[in-house]
Amino acid sequence: MKIVRSVSWHPGFLAAVSLILVVVLTGCTVKLISSYDEATDRAVTDLQRKTEAHLVVLESVEGLPECTFDHHKQFYDEAKVDVSAITVRAAAIPKNDITTQQTALLASNFDNLEKLHRIACLSKDQITLVRSHFNTSFTAILKLELAKRRGE
Repeated sequence: MKIVRSVSWHPGFLAAVSLILVVVLTGCTVKLISSYDEATDRAVTDLQRKTEAHLVVLESVEGLPECTFDHHKQFYDEAKVDVSAITVRAAAIPKNDITTQQTALLASNFDNLEKLHRIACLSKDQITLVRSHFNTSFTAILKLELAKRRGE
């Protein structure tokens, strides 16, 4: 004849083990990306507005003497400062590599626009293409920040 022993756990012990498992499993959330940063969101939005205003002005002076780079140098200087500030802030936030990379691409877009403008005034077709590239960069940065805010 075979004797079967049943193991009975003390109810308090089972409750304690269950509680520990719940705490451990919920407390181990891995965060792979930084949290939302309102200052970055605001700075990028402000720079997008300045850039759009600059492109609108360039469209309005097409073919006029005021279209030359020298008339718009201040915008490029200010944009460099703005992008640098955004990039430094993004780099200072832990786990914010994607935003930092995106701001580096944005800086590259500004460098390319400045080089193009130094060569010659921009046509409306060129401005349309430039606007599209900038809006893609700005949108990517803002989409990521807004997704962080929503916790995605």
